[in-house]
Amino acid sequence: MSKTLFAWLAFAVMAGAGQPAHSKDRGVAGTYDLLICKGPCSFSDRKNVDRTAVIAIFDKAMKRKDVEGIDSTSDVKHDPVRACYLLTYPNRQKSGVTSWTLDGKTLSFSLMHSPESWYSVRVERAGDLLKGLGNFWSAGVAPPPGYMPDTIVGRRRGPADIGACKADVKLPTSHESDR
Repeated sequence: MSKTLFAWLAFAVMAGAGQPAHSKDRGVAGTYDLLICKGPCSFSDRKNVDRTAVIAIFDKAMKRKDVEGIDSTSDVKHDPVRACYLLTYPNRQKSGVTSWTLDGKTLSFSLMHSPESWYSVRVERAGDLLKGLGNFWSAGVAPPPGYMPDTIVGRRRGPADIGACKADVKLPTSHESDR
């Protein structure tokens, strides 16, 4: 019986070892570079990029002191803060914290929020890549005629890193991020 158990365990270990590393889902936690575009875009074709962002997504709620160090106005009473971000506009950067949800392969979170407005993101996960839409919402205001949501593309750069959310961090230039 012990030979049978040993053979079964050896088979199970070898079957797992034969799987390519990229087929294993590392989970959603990690730091991601995001492109926010007005139309189609990719990391190799940035002509429609309007803004960029970095989001660090954590498995567990962030510590209160870390949340306050990034966004002292955040209300941590309702949703657990499990992500931080650095949103870069052409002339400024804005750090913040947010919660996130995962429904199947659909990841949802917000970038930028105030009492009257917010920017919501819904992306589909395909391994380390993200692709979806971003929408700006404002309380009591309908979108203008012809409004089109932003295109969002992203890619995982590594483990979740709270340091990526600091406004003094320099984001990679288009040449650096294409490597």
